[in-house]
Amino acid sequence: MHFSLPTIAVLLFCGNVKSDLIYVASFSGNITTLSLTYDYFASTNPDSYYSLSVVDTFKTPPSLPAWITLNKHNNIIYLVDGVTTGNGTLTAYRTSSENGTSPPIQLDSVECLLDGAYAGFYANGKGLAVAHYISSALQTYDITASNGTMVPLETFTYTMSSPGPAGARQDAPHIHEARTDPLGQYLLAIDLGADKVRQYAIDMDSLLLDERPALNATPGSGPRHGVFTKDPILFPDGVSSYVFYLAAEIAGTITAYRVTYLPNRGGLQFDLLPNGTYSSLEPGTPKPYTGGKGITGELQVSPDGDFLIASNRRDKKFNGTATQYPPDGQSDSISTFRIRQDLAGKLDFVQSAPAGGYMPRTMNLNSAGNLAVVGIQEGNRVTVLERDLGSGLFKEQVAEVYVEGEIWGVLWDDYNDV
Repeated sequence: MHFSLPTIAVLLFCGNVKSDLIYVASFSGNITTLSLTYDYFASTNPDSYYSLSVVDTFKTPPSLPAWITLNKHNNIIYLVDGVTTGNGTLTAYRTSSENGTSPPIQLDSVECLLDGAYAGFYANGKGLAVAHYISSALQTYDITASNGTMVPLETFTYTMSSPGPAGARQDAPHIHEARTDPLGQYLLAIDLGADKVRQYAIDMDSLLLDERPALNATPGSGPRHGVFTKDPILFPDGVSSYVFYLAAEIAGTITAYRVTYLPNRGGLQFDLLPNGTYSSLEPGTPKPYTGGKGITGELQVSPDGDFLIASNRRDKKFNGTATQYPPDGQSDSISTFRIRQDLAGKLDFVQSAPAGGYMPRTMNLNSAGNLAVVGIQEGNRVTVLERDLGSGLFKEQVAEVYVEGEIWGVLWDDYNDV
């Protein structure tokens, strides 16, 4: 439901109203700034209290804006380019004003390798690592300058002696994500093409990386993204350990590993948990035929650490109208699992909910965890779903808006009460 401008103006004077900005990167060549206005008491009647609207759209140096992320240490947005020919671009922006009336201010833009798929921070926000899919590479940058200048540091390029089991999807290494461990000691580069999670020890002063032994994932599974539990979990042997969940998009699975920190900065040891591989779809759901394309998309742990949430693509689990679920009346699913703190990180399936359209490539929770923004890649649409914090269940879709171009990145930027 969308409010008229006078109605929004009245609501903004109410003490219970909150307004958040959401940034959207799409293959239109634009970043679109959205404003979500809602009442703290929306849970009593959500459809009456949410308004999602486009505030601004602006062109970016990247011709195909892909992953977008915010460094909360310096309040700078970084945008990577998904272009697959010519030269790639990495751009830094100062965030918009709280009400989104002014666009982000470009601070720096540097040429980089092709097909940036992800950008992750390390060394307490001083370093930025960019995963390049087609270029089979990881690039790092020093981003300590207060004016947003990015200084290139290292480039790691990977090769394979022969293609992987998944054929064309694994014709070469394809880095899909770069993220740190919970203690910030190591950087992980998740390689879909080589079925590996490459890891590097971080030098906190120089920001340089030193390679450590990789985790070898299931051959042909195509690992895409990974997340750690918020806190260590007590295991039956009396030792508390983090658990790492690895989403494999080709296999459509999530695999759980116990994490051990080796002495002398020797790296992370990943031990597969017993019966620790799960379908990212609802149990009993046949894996859809995708012609080798990916199923599992985004993977996140809820802010309270109790739930693991995965977006699924191409499963077309829910049917509706073309208006309800553009473009063709079918919606893919979002799966929620409870992380069993009492059973060493075992996952219990909780719910399959409609994402709001076809191909939910990207998803981001707000800081409270009661709302999720979903980028519907093929539907040129952004949806907002409400979650119940206690049960972890998605309750309903409370807002949506059209955004030009295929949606490749969404970023929730929470602000204080209006």
